[in-house]
Amino acid sequence: MRKLMMVALSLCLSAGIVIAAEGFVSKVDVEKQKVTIDDKEYTVDKDTKITTKGKTESKDSDLKALAKAAERKGKDGKVGIKVTFEAKESKLTSVEFRGGGGKKDKSDK
Repeated sequence: MRKLMMVALSLCLSAGIVIAAEGFVSKVDVEKQKVTIDDKEYTVDKDTKITTKGKTESKDSDLKALAKAAERKGKDGKVGIKVTFEAKESKLTSVEFRGGGGKKDKSDK
């Protein structure tokens, strides 16, 4: 009986595990609120925390900025962006990606 209870408890705990990993975003559908990371599709909702990682700090961001970043071509010629993410089942709970650091106007010195 004791073994059965331990098995049941471990199954319950493992069902709600949040996965934290790094991956490569290849597609973002802003309208359907879907993000494809390493060929797996995840949903995004209002509770998903999306942040842009800068050189010194992280800032809150949104799905549109992630979509724009995912359209960029990297140094290796591959289109997409590397992210650190957490997911519970097929729903993203948080996503962090490197900011683009757009070119500054020379008059801003």
